[in-house]
Parts: sequence; structure tokens; C-alpha cells
Amino acid sequence: MTQTTMTGNAALVAELNDLLQLDHDAVHAYTIAIDSLSNESWRQSLVRYRGDHQRHIEELSAHIRSLGGTPVELPHIPSGVFKSAVQAAGAAGGDRAILLAFKSNEGQVRDKYRRAADAGHPPTTAELLRRNANDEATHYDWVSGTLETIGAGADTTIGKAEAVFERVHGGAATALESVEKAAMTGAGRIRRRIRSTSPTIKAVVGVGLAVMVVRRLLR
Repeated sequence: MTQTTMTGNAALVAELNDLLQLDHDAVHAYTIAIDSLSNESWRQSLVRYRGDHQRHIEELSAHIRSLGGTPVELPHIPSGVFKSAVQAAGAAGGDRAILLAFKSNEGQVRDKYRRAADAGHPPTTAELLRRNANDEATHYDWVSGTLETIGAGADTTIGKAEAVFERVHGGAATALESVEKAAMTGAGRIRRRIRSTSPTIKAVVGVGLAVMVVRRLLR
């Protein structure tokens, strides 16, 4: 495998892992919303849409493995915690507040998947991302339409306030996640280089990386 291929694969795996973590974030936020909603019809819609995210997790994980990568089976840190906190705050305000918080979280997911789907990836990857992006557009359209029916649509005062928060929320979360993705890209390149070295060098490098991680955690 050439150095260019190794670098390209590491970057693609990091991007897919970023989206994989985005789906883990969504599952957590969905669960909070589902457990808090009193409207049974809305609950069932979210249960169905949460199933889409769970399918995304399974399919992205399999695709990452096919590229020689390791799926990250965790939410983003700290943006995933922030998204769950936004959804939990909505849960304290009743069904309308739950859906407004849900829309803010889904806005970032929709936009991020849409950008990834339009990024010109290889055909198999691009098709997977397009399917997921279409799911996210469906989720976002559903919550937007539902809010319209209860007087909290885009043209209302509360809808306009939510739209401002959504933009800020999405930008802040994406910025935090881009730092995490850059770190994953670097780690992926190191792992690929280690695979081609001798067992002794692998052991030395592995110990060195472990020491670095422990020192960072203890700061």
C-alpha cells in the first residue's frame, strides 16, 4: 500500500468515524426525547427514526472495517454530551420544547451528512452516505412540519429563536468535532504505519502511545 493510499484511507476512516459518532450522539438524544414525550404518535415516529440511526451505526461500522479501520463506538466528546444536555433541557418544558430541542440537534446531523454525501467520495462510500443523508432530511422535515402544526414553525417567534440557536449549536458542535476528527486521522496514520513494522518496534511504540495518553489524562 502506498503512502498516499494510507493517508487517504486514514482521512476517510476518520471522516466516517466522525459520522458514526454523530449517529451515536443522535441515539442518546433520541432516547431522552422518546422517554419524555407524552404524545404517543410522536414517540412512535422518533422510535422509527432512532432505528435509522442504529442502522447507520451498523452500516458505517461495517464499511469502516472494510477500509481497514476501527469503528469508534462512542459519542463525540464533549459535543455529544452537549447535545444530550440540550435534549434533556427540552424534556423539562413539555412536548413542544422536546421537539424544538430535537430539531436543533437534528439540524447539525442533517447538514453534516449532506456535506459528506456531496464530498465526492468513492462510489460505495458515496452511496452509503447519500442513503443516510436522505434519512436525516426526512427526520428534519418531519420535526419541522410537526412544529408547524402546533404553532411553533419557522415564522413564529419561538421558531425564529430556535433557528438562531440551531445555527449556533450546529456551528459549535461541528467545530469541536473537527478537532476530534483531526486527532483520529493522525491516530489512524500511526496505526497503519505500526502494522508494517517489526513486533519489537510495535511494542515500543505501543508503550510510548500509552504513556502519552495517561499523561494527558492526568493533567
